[in-house]
Amino acid sequence: MSQKSVTDPADADDASPDSSDRVQDFLARHGGPAARRGASGDTVPGLSGWSEVYAADGFTLRCDWSRTGTLRRMQFTEASPARGDNTPR
Repeated sequence: MSQKSVTDPADADDASPDSSDRVQDFLARHGGPAARRGASGDTVPGLSGWSEVYAADGFTLRCDWSRTGTLRRMQFTEASPARGDNTPR
């Protein structure tokens, strides 16, 4: 699992080029988008939330975002697919 944090606008309406590049890079490395559509939600409406993008090979890119005054933060986490046999990848 890898993590990257950037200071940037946090929602889809004003997503930074950095977040778009991050999503495109993730999808390119993992075989493109999955048939399953991405998901998102608010933890605290307008102040914090999350979004997920799913790749064809089962990996997930999650972005947890928050806003405090003028500070906007995004933290990306990549997760490998769950394996039923508990074998490390």
